Amino acid sequence: MLFVSSTLMWAYPVEAAILIGRQYGFAGMEVWAEHVWFHRSSPLEIRDAAKRTGCKLTLHAASWDLNLCSLNQGIREQSIQEVRRSLDLAKEIGAASVTIHPGRVTLSAKTRGWHEPILIDSLNRLAREAMDRGLTLSIEHIEPLPKELVVTPEELNRLRAALDYPTTATFDIAHVPLNCSLTSFYHELENIDKIHISDATAEKLHVPLGTGSIDLETIWPLIWEKERPIILEGWDNSRELSVLKQNLLYLEQSHCVSF
Repeated sequence: MLFVSSTLMWAYPVEAAILIGRQYGFAGMEVWAEHVWFHRSSPLEIRDAAKRTGCKLTLHAASWDLNLCSLNQGIREQSIQEVRRSLDLAKEIGAASVTIHPGRVTLSAKTRGWHEPILIDSLNRLAREAMDRGLTLSIEHIEPLPKELVVTPEELNRLRAALDYPTTATFDIAHVPLNCSLTSFYHELENIDKIHISDATAEKLHVPLGTGSIDLETIWPLIWEKERPIILEGWDNSRELSVLKQNLLYLEQSHCVSF
């Protein structure tokens, strides 16, 4: 099922983006919580738009400016609260699966041992709350930046195994280093319930498909093996939707998917 990220239509409120996405042939949308709050959209209007168009929804929890295992307790607790708000939003709009970003170290990688148990505690609280709401909490691996804690399949698998409540994994092809095997990364990552697709260069992530250096042809057949959301990602603030159209042109010309 090919979904589109609401952030590719940032200039439009989510309830309007759903209509646009369906017009372009997408089966569903991953709604970003910040997108809803930025436009002050009504969750009921979003739910109604999805129902009227037959659009399936997932949700990406708040992640910008947050850190679930920050050294600063106030920031840590506020980050948990923002993700909790995201869980409530998912329930309101009818999105059953919620992707979240794990935390990162505050100072240096040498403090990893302090941050990891804090991250597990924060995620346990959120995974329990997701379960209580009947939601699936899906944890995403992040690009390999110096302060990130969860960048490899092993790290995400180990983190999820340490939790007391069930979670799944979000696989993002743009977060895999260009010098790593995409197929090996995919096979090593356990219990994937959704996949984010975009291209990447050495300098920039989430560029339009076909404009970066990711070997898309090797991973494409694998990610369609199972019935699950494949979410086209990116960010576009133009009302002309130029980035979205650039992605669609690649998909059509490469015969990757039929609309």
